[in-house]
Amino acid sequence: MYRQELYNGVAYSLLGDTIVYLLAIYFGAGNIALGYISSASYIAGIVLPFVPQMFHGRNQIKVQSLVWVLRGVVCLGYVGLFVISGDLAVLLLLFVYTLFNIFRMIGIALNDSTLKNISSVSNRGKVVANVNAAYQSSSIVVRCLTALILGVQRFGGLAGLVGLQIFGVIVNFAASREMSLIPSRSTIVFKKGRTVMVLFKEAMAQQMFRRRLILRWLSTAVAVIFGLTTPFLRIELGLSNSVVVLYSVVLGVSVIAASFVSKQFSDRLGSRPLVFFSTLFALFFFMAWVLITKSVNPIWFFVLGFFTNFFVALISLLTFRLVAQVMPDDETVPFNSMVNFVIAIIAFFVGIFSGFLADKGDIARSLFVLDGRVAGNGYTLVFLFAIALTMIEVLVATRLQEVGAYSSQEAAQVIFSMHGIRAVSMIEKLERTNDPAKRRFLMLSLGENFNNLATSELKQILASPFSPDKLEAVRTLADRPRKSLLDDVIKVARDDDSYVQLDAIAALGSYRKEEKAKDALLQLMLHGRWSSVRSMASKSLARITESTEYLSLVNELSHSAKHIDEVIDYLIAKRFMDKSGSFYQEFFLSIDQGRSATFRQTRYAVIASFLKFGSPRLAGLYEQMNLGTPKDFLSPFLTEARDLNQIDLYFNEVLSYFKNQDWVALRDFCLGILEVSDVGFDPCFDNLKKGLLRAREMDIATFDVQDALAMLYFSYSLGKNAKS
Repeated sequence: MYRQELYNGVAYSLLGDTIVYLLAIYFGAGNIALGYISSASYIAGIVLPFVPQMFHGRNQIKVQSLVWVLRGVVCLGYVGLFVISGDLAVLLLLFVYTLFNIFRMIGIALNDSTLKNISSVSNRGKVVANVNAAYQSSSIVVRCLTALILGVQRFGGLAGLVGLQIFGVIVNFAASREMSLIPSRSTIVFKKGRTVMVLFKEAMAQQMFRRRLILRWLSTAVAVIFGLTTPFLRIELGLSNSVVVLYSVVLGVSVIAASFVSKQFSDRLGSRPLVFFSTLFALFFFMAWVLITKSVNPIWFFVLGFFTNFFVALISLLTFRLVAQVMPDDETVPFNSMVNFVIAIIAFFVGIFSGFLADKGDIARSLFVLDGRVAGNGYTLVFLFAIALTMIEVLVATRLQEVGAYSSQEAAQVIFSMHGIRAVSMIEKLERTNDPAKRRFLMLSLGENFNNLATSELKQILASPFSPDKLEAVRTLADRPRKSLLDDVIKVARDDDSYVQLDAIAALGSYRKEEKAKDALLQLMLHGRWSSVRSMASKSLARITESTEYLSLVNELSHSAKHIDEVIDYLIAKRFMDKSGSFYQEFFLSIDQGRSATFRQTRYAVIASFLKFGSPRLAGLYEQMNLGTPKDFLSPFLTEARDLNQIDLYFNEVLSYFKNQDWVALRDFCLGILEVSDVGFDPCFDNLKKGLLRAREMDIATFDVQDALAMLYFSYSLGKNAKS
């Protein structure tokens, strides 16, 4: 499809309205004829009611490819312009262009169905935008080349214009071939009695269909009117053919920009709010077209054309997406035929009426007077007509309903804020990035973005049973809690079969002022299926409450903790709840429980981290001991600990205690330090001292180097911090 659109962008740029406008002006066509050309690409839809019946049972792609070939073949009729002139040439031009658009319109009706088949609800906006980007990118290139060719005097006349169209016919055949390669099992179905009028009445009877279709038809009508800006530049401003073609390049760039915006926002925000804002901006720019005079520098017409066409094209893309959402699967082609049939009728009258208004240039130029100066141009009435239709679009857009779409206020917070634009950028990068480190960074950035789009994306991730970003999303909400997602985090935290349950419970600890978070954690602590759930809930509940309200319950649960992570959770919970540190009196609990060396090292290191004694760290001493480098890991510590008099006096003796594993002598040495250390000024220090003094009553045979090092470290730390 994308390759077909690349070729099609070249073909239509050479066979479509711009060069046809220039040929018509070359042969002296009037405004009515120019208005017809502007609407002819839609008027041809008048034949669409007969398409389902004519091609009933035929493969959709094969028919689509065939009509694409035929639309190229009929353009060979432009060669006849070499042998006729005047009104007869204009009639031939209009006849060939009408046939071209009849086959093109049949192809478009089928193309809408093809686009629906190769896309899904979740990516349809992106696919439609990419198709338009492919079409416009090749169109821009060929139009630039066309401008250069027409800028050469030899090719600036009839020969150059018709020669370009013949080349367009050749490229059109390539587009047809690419179209034929799209795999499709869909066939065109005609149901007897399901006429255009029947389908039209059914659609108009349903509010959802009616408003979307009216928007689609209005957006097409406005596009027909805006198409007249091309002959406007030639007739009103007298610009050359090559400059007019350059103007069409600018319009192509604006469509690519509109496709990019649609791709970025439509699938996430919905079409409704984007249509509403786009119509408001379109009103503003059409008013500029109403008031601008031909004496203004031509560059401003290019700028104005870019921005106006940007919003006109964006509205067309969004309304197509809206209609595609409700398009019936079993009657796609007949439904499209009905839609485009109505477009044909509307486009015909809009085009002819716009041409009629363009003929009233004398009235238009004197319609507005500002500060004694005349404002406006020969097409002012035409642009006023566009404003009237756009105002109706605004009214319909405000009444439109779209499931899952953002409200106008929510969408504005995304579109018109740097945070919203950054959120879109980060989400887009997440979809394309596979590197785990980059994804973690993007999730962290998304977590720091409090725009409602970022919130919506996090909500979707939390709702997924498995997402590569779910763990990071939960952790992000722990670092940057959002009240709007509290219920979502609670839901994950209560799910005993969620693989991020523990992280969600931990995240609830960040919602300190939320009663719902507290209630959820209390229930998990009391009734959690897994012991790890209960311990994690205890830790998070302690962070929220920081009171002794649930301390007795935490103490009771902690004695049944089996794994080290549960023990750490309970220790942290006690630290928050028990400000006096009475739990330090259970300093040697892990020895009584017969825990492993790793378990005891970890527990002692966690307790040391609570008290923040400073350098050296107990965890660092264990680290050197476990590595075995240096072998005499104790000497550096004891050298630093000589600021305590007892260690300075018995430096060598302490080294020998460890060398000979004389834990009895080491215990007596440590108890001696503790007995003379006055730490009653700090309840935590005092309770830790009581816990260490219990070593006097314990069986020293249960001690090993882990416990001995911990006892020496804490005895030294208390002695150093005691009152002198």
